[in-house]
Amino acid sequence: MTNGDDEPQFNSIFAQFTDVEENDRIPGLIAYGLYKTAKREWASGVWENQRRRPNESELAAYERTWTSSQIEGKRDQARNILSVYADNVIEAATPAIEKDALQGTGVRAVLYGLLTNLIYTLILIGVALGAKYAGIDLLGIVTKVGN
Repeated sequence: MTNGDDEPQFNSIFAQFTDVEENDRIPGLIAYGLYKTAKREWASGVWENQRRRPNESELAAYERTWTSSQIEGKRDQARNILSVYADNVIEAATPAIEKDALQGTGVRAVLYGLLTNLIYTLILIGVALGAKYAGIDLLGIVTKVGN
């Protein structure tokens, strides 16, 4: 659609929903979808009541009825929809995440414990062998300390 100057004319309602900060762009797009659903329901009502499609002036008048508070209300509705969706995704994924976390942690903990004990044992064996080759009788020292 263009005006007399061949400058394209865009839906001003779309801009009102989407010309927002970057972090609010997706709720704005969803809110615009909610607006289009409401507009379609309105147009369907015209069809059901008058057996005709709304004309251009009626469509433009419908768009002008949307106040900034109605637009913000649709944005809030969109944010709620996204919040519920995120909650549902998290709730559905939580059991798998917990299972993976617990399995990974348990196996890793056991392997880490075995590895550290193996290293500690090898160090003790190395100390004992080093003491033996240095002429220190560790077994004799332990026996005397025990008595």
